[in-house]
Amino acid sequence: MDRKTITIAPRFCGPDHSGNGGYVCGMMANHVGYVPEVTLRKPPPLASEMELVTEADRVLLTHKGAIVASMELGHVAFQAPSPPDLETAIRATGNYLGFKKHPFPHCFVCGPERHKHDALCIYPGKVGNDGMVAAPWTPHGSLLDTHGNVRNEFIWAALDCPGAFAIMDSSRPMVLGRMAARIEEDIEMGAECVVIGWAKGSEGRKHFSGTAIFSKSKGLCAVAHATWIDVV
Repeated sequence: MDRKTITIAPRFCGPDHSGNGGYVCGMMANHVGYVPEVTLRKPPPLASEMELVTEADRVLLTHKGAIVASMELGHVAFQAPSPPDLETAIRATGNYLGFKKHPFPHCFVCGPERHKHDALCIYPGKVGNDGMVAAPWTPHGSLLDTHGNVRNEFIWAALDCPGAFAIMDSSRPMVLGRMAARIEEDIEMGAECVVIGWAKGSEGRKHFSGTAIFSKSKGLCAVAHATWIDVV
């Protein structure tokens, strides 16, 4: 049994007092060499050491003996729909529901009260009548690995919140329950990207979405599917 520790810095919050779901999933995914599916079971604490425990067929993230998340082999078999062009994605941000009211305004990915130098600032809005949301994204230097590419945990984070806003018809709060992602291409600093999200159905309080990142130079870079849970 292999054990490691990880800590989520307050910078990477979703709700004010817990980690952004996509970021936490990506941090876990960094420790395996397959396409993983991560299930979040409790709000991931900030600035508190958690233990990553590798068992035979799964990886557990624990805090003070409680399971925060579990990860096992997953798959992302579907293809993403074609994205809008960059100019259309820029215009779509004018439809971003979070500018009117946001359940988590300090979210590292989509919070309107964050600043571009320390957050992703991805603001997905409706593109047309087909339900797709889109936003532009140009990664900055604080997101890079030693090879000059965006680190995996930030790609997972960018794939997270657009899925929620593809589902929402108001600013009702929901949280990420489960996510799987497949990264196809590296994303460099300054790459002109379009991030999209689309709804994939609902079952009671559970809602399903797909997300993808496209860059102007490489096309499809990453794709994901997620399960979202209404907060009641």
